[in-house]
Amino acid sequence: MSQINTLIKPTHNCNLRCNYCFHEKYGYEKKLLDMNKLKKYIDLLSENYKYINLVWHGGEALTVSLDYYEEIYNYCDSKNSKFMFSVQTNGTLLTQKIVDFFNRTNTNIGLSFDGLNNELMRRHTYETLEGIKLLQKNNYNPGAIIVINQNNVKNLINEYEYFKSMNLSMKINPMFNDGAAKENNFFNLNPDNYIHSFVEFFKYWVFDTDCNINVSTCMNFANLIINEYSGICTHSSCLKKWLCLDSNGHIYPCDRLCLNEYDLGYVPEMNVIDEAFENEKFIKLLQKNILRRQTCIETCEYFKNCYGGCNANAILSEINNNDISCYIQRGILSELKKIIIKLECEKNYDKLNYNFAKILIKKER
Repeated sequence: MSQINTLIKPTHNCNLRCNYCFHEKYGYEKKLLDMNKLKKYIDLLSENYKYINLVWHGGEALTVSLDYYEEIYNYCDSKNSKFMFSVQTNGTLLTQKIVDFFNRTNTNIGLSFDGLNNELMRRHTYETLEGIKLLQKNNYNPGAIIVINQNNVKNLINEYEYFKSMNLSMKINPMFNDGAAKENNFFNLNPDNYIHSFVEFFKYWVFDTDCNINVSTCMNFANLIINEYSGICTHSSCLKKWLCLDSNGHIYPCDRLCLNEYDLGYVPEMNVIDEAFENEKFIKLLQKNILRRQTCIETCEYFKNCYGGCNANAILSEINNNDISCYIQRGILSELKKIIIKLECEKNYDKLNYNFAKILIKKER
């Protein structure tokens, strides 16, 4: 096979305790992923894949020393595979030295930042803003994930304008009832509120000819409806395309499913990476995924738009007996389809958001 995507958690440690963090169910242990286990994992991947997209995650990935990353980057350089690196961070621990290293190694940097709501949900807003300024000063054009909960669900347009003022691209994620969110349930998102708010925001965004940032969530929905494709894992099957290496040296299908029932193998005991995909637990997960998507094909008019959605969302919805993710997707797709069909007919491209208009024009050609 030519490419694999992998998320690696070198530690569960985090310097923040966000009110909704799904990772709380795993704990915030400071233990570091053993370097020999990490190198063995790189060996397993590079023996099978020409291209490896590697995402550092956590916990907070920047609680790990720069020496650790320098050692593993040098090891990756010794392999024949081509590595693409990214790191997801809260931005509070960024320094010039860290930015210089990631710049030199062509590592993309993604942020987690809740905009106008950040101090309530995540805290340490000043440090995050300083991190954003540092990245922009060093020619990074960063983007951030903003999590929408019941407290800020009605303020999407204001959040968008705030991100625009900082020239900070945004991805909008609804809060899921998992991890710390289960304890802080007063923030739990009303799905109908979110559907309504997001649709109103989309209508605002689609006519914003002064948009200076990428709003990937809007672009993804536009592509799902216009081209029936978005290319992201939440709207396709990620199985056999993604793996997660936890700090304990075990492999899982997804960072949100680092649970015993989805343990695909312990790296020191593995000879080839295919053992993860031949694992009985993976086969059961794959079979369950096929059956679920078959049901979607037979019963849902939006299958060609969302392709059954995210596996982790579906599994966790089943565990929590709450299928909010699917409900939200269907609700949004239903409304956005009406909007986009009307815009396709009108063809007033000069009155539309430039990035959205490009999708329409490309399809027409």
